[in-house]
Amino acid sequence: MIRVAVIGAGYWGPNVIRTLHELPNCDLAAVCDRSPGRLQYIAERFAGVPLTTEVADILHDPSIDAVAIVTPVSTHRLLAEAALAAGKHVFVEKPLAHTVADAEAMVSAAERAGRVLAVGHLFLYHPAVVRLREAVHAGELGTLCYAESGRVNLGPPASEVDVIWDLAVHDIAILLSLLGSEPVEVACERRRYVHPSLTDVAFITLRFAGGFLAQHHVSWLSPVRVRRFSLSGTAGAAVFDDTRTEGKLLLTDKGEDSRIAGAAGTGELFYRPGVVRVPELGTAQPLAAELSHFLDCIREGRRPLADGHAGLAVVRVLERASRG
Repeated sequence: MIRVAVIGAGYWGPNVIRTLHELPNCDLAAVCDRSPGRLQYIAERFAGVPLTTEVADILHDPSIDAVAIVTPVSTHRLLAEAALAAGKHVFVEKPLAHTVADAEAMVSAAERAGRVLAVGHLFLYHPAVVRLREAVHAGELGTLCYAESGRVNLGPPASEVDVIWDLAVHDIAILLSLLGSEPVEVACERRRYVHPSLTDVAFITLRFAGGFLAQHHVSWLSPVRVRRFSLSGTAGAAVFDDTRTEGKLLLTDKGEDSRIAGAAGTGELFYRPGVVRVPELGTAQPLAAELSHFLDCIREGRRPLADGHAGLAVVRVLERASRG
């Protein structure tokens, strides 16, 4: 039984709290938030869970094994370093930090403490992305060529970070996990059209060694919600569309096109699109899978799929995009 405390009960915090409360072999040890109103909200839904407005109450409790930090990104480094220094394993919601320097410091602190540091890259645990990763590793798409994604919606009423750090973080985390490498070049066209101070539209281009290319479009100005990630290779392509209720992942072979080599011949010229397959996907809920994996890594001394180094790699790309 691993005892976990949650710091932060705002927008996403209650989802983490509920999931930990429901997981077997996990004891929701405490919830901390500076707002008494948020703690009252938690008290009404999770009777008996200890509540506090003081982070020190959690850090000084030797019975608490791990801390989940679900707070604004500007607080991540301070809270994570304090928890690690207190001997706690740490789960931090995405992004790991808002600067490369802060992310590097958090990774170093976890290594010094000998504790697990995991980052909330939720989509790495989505059944569609799990199956896509299997397809890539099995060579089902052939040599990978390029990726593109669109993640757009109407912007949040208030945000501490811009649209790049809010939305692009997801698709960049997916891409780096699939490729196992970081880009050699990052370019970004970004604009602030409506928001008074933050970038609200961006087109991010990533170039990798070997010629792989990716482009990610993020926006807070779209009335239509788009969550689409596609990956193409020499043998086929994959499309992950999280807005679909069914068939969230489509795998397609490369089809057949006689026009490429047969234009000077006497045979029929034709083009046949690839056969589309809808693979079976697992039924695990991503957040439950993510937090279960974190707990398993604590028990077994394993490195999380989205560990501190993975979070740092994403922050490096985001920071470069913000300067582009």
